Amino acid sequence: MSWLATVVLYLLHALYKLVLAVKSLVARFDRDPLPLVAKRTKIPSHLALNLIPNPEADEETNEKYMLNSVEKVAAWCQATGIRRLTVYDRNGILVNSSLDIRKRVMPPAQEEDVDDSPVECDIRYPLTPPPSDDAESRPLSPHSEPSIPKLSVTTIRYPTNSPKAKRRSGVSRTTSKRRRVNRNDEKAGETPLVLHVVSYKSSKPAIAAATDTLLHDFRKTKVAEFVSTTSARLAIQQLHEILEGEYGFPSPDLMIVHRKPPAGQLRSPVEVTGFPPWQMHLTEIHWTTYPRFGTWWTREASEQSSIEEVEFRRALDEYAGAQMRLGK
Repeated sequence: MSWLATVVLYLLHALYKLVLAVKSLVARFDRDPLPLVAKRTKIPSHLALNLIPNPEADEETNEKYMLNSVEKVAAWCQATGIRRLTVYDRNGILVNSSLDIRKRVMPPAQEEDVDDSPVECDIRYPLTPPPSDDAESRPLSPHSEPSIPKLSVTTIRYPTNSPKAKRRSGVSRTTSKRRRVNRNDEKAGETPLVLHVVSYKSSKPAIAAATDTLLHDFRKTKVAEFVSTTSARLAIQQLHEILEGEYGFPSPDLMIVHRKPPAGQLRSPVEVTGFPPWQMHLTEIHWTTYPRFGTWWTREASEQSSIEEVEFRRALDEYAGAQMRLGK
């Protein structure tokens, strides 16, 4: 009976592959995706936009392409109810243009009152680490606060439309930067969008900086406690809290990889270009598929100045149809 079970299992696998192939073929020739504000089964609460520049274009052209894409996607996120957006480019073009991003994404009415009301929109730049991290001659107090690693994450908080925020115009900028968003308030419809701007410095270098910070903290403990299993699990939990905590950014639910290379490179394999690996262990990845042979459509796609709304809507539809099994 073992051979019969093998044959049945083989037929089931073949049928499953056939169903997936048919669904993929139908989706490829499907019409336009659902409208932007259409009701979907689920939407991501945190979206990541991975922008890949044109290697043959100058920096000004790539910067314009990225800024236009961030401005569009931020508006689409607010329209669809996505509460958090992370934009990434490996070379740090967006990090250097954080002020330009703020001017583009802020409403004009709020932009005029930004100097009088610091809580309307807040940019939190990466912190500078202490000047002497490796100085072992300086005694450390057991009650001293742990140092904060340099995660290179710039956070921009969108303004709220509630009158409560406007009454706080007298609050100092330092106090407003330390204000945290209440998790219960994020579920409300008037919650502003949180925008994180990251680069490759927020990837493996940030993990190395966080582990180095934990190592400095563990130097004050005993060796037996450091190598124990409980301490190792605690270290992983602490590393998670650092990378996805107040000065980092949480794991996105969906990542859109959008690239603007020449038409000849549109068919190359898609890469995440060093996106922070700690924050993408359960992230759905979407990228625009291009025809295998060069056509007028590929030439038109290579000349686009930014991401198009149809690509954004198609990514949301793909996420809505994904099965979140979480390893089960």
